[in-house]
Amino acid sequence: MTLRADLTTTGGERAQTLQVEMTAAQLGLGTSIDASGNVQSAVIPSNGFLAFALGLTSSQTGQISIQRFLDAAGTIAQGAAITASLTAATAAVANVTNDGKPFASLQITVTNTGGSTATLSAIAALWQSAT
Repeated sequence: MTLRADLTTTGGERAQTLQVEMTAAQLGLGTSIDASGNVQSAVIPSNGFLAFALGLTSSQTGQISIQRFLDAAGTIAQGAAITASLTAATAAVANVTNDGKPFASLQITVTNTGGSTATLSAIAALWQSAT
């Protein structure tokens, strides 16, 4: 282990964390949502990862909702959905953190509450093995 000079008082390097990025295509989210409509991903397996973050920009107001499931099929909800509000033309992030609730899969829903079609852009997701 290399000891960094800026961390000498904290005990050295923090252990590495495994991360996996997902694209919009891998998430199965479309890039447009009808007025007052929504788009939903397929059920996505967590593969043992403990944390998940989804970021995107919508041209309309709305909401990101991420529902965790105890089973891989997405039939047994694990707690309430994690949500984040969407402000038009502003990047938003919804974070699923390691809160001690195990989950085998999750599903993303993006809702458009605006009066016209929403265009989604800058869609990115990140799985992380520890928080």
